[in-house]
Amino acid sequence: MTMDPALQVFIDESRELLGEMEAGLLECEHKSASAEVINSIFRVAHTIKGSSGLFGLDVIVSFVHVVETALDRVRTGEVAMDREFAVLLLSCKDHIEALIAAVAAGGELGEASLEARSAELSMLLQARAGAVKAAGQGKQPAHTQESEKPRSNSGKV
Repeated sequence: MTMDPALQVFIDESRELLGEMEAGLLECEHKSASAEVINSIFRVAHTIKGSSGLFGLDVIVSFVHVVETALDRVRTGEVAMDREFAVLLLSCKDHIEALIAAVAAGGELGEASLEARSAELSMLLQARAGAVKAAGQGKQPAHTQESEKPRSNSGKV
């Protein structure tokens, strides 16, 4: 079975972009990161997320969305890029590489080990950069939102 040529281009370009991401994150790990480096790393995530969506690779879109959102919080100054966070993001880069490799091999992105690693890394990112909804998650149903409204402690009914 031959692979769609467009999908092969996506795989090749993603691998190249992930190399750029790694170089930027290694720079962040070893010294203070410039806004230019942070923006470059963000653009890699943004590009891979968008391209994955074109091919219906929702597992990649969802995971990279969490990475992208964390990186956006670094760009806006809400989260600091320090050595520990750079190492975590390098692990995320490695996982994106594994997801891309699964696509290249014609494997299943829903494989339990890939799903477990996505969940683990997403949880670590969210702990570090704040809660991030997965791509495609919308608002909660109105009845749920209503029940979660803060209640007054004034005693009035």
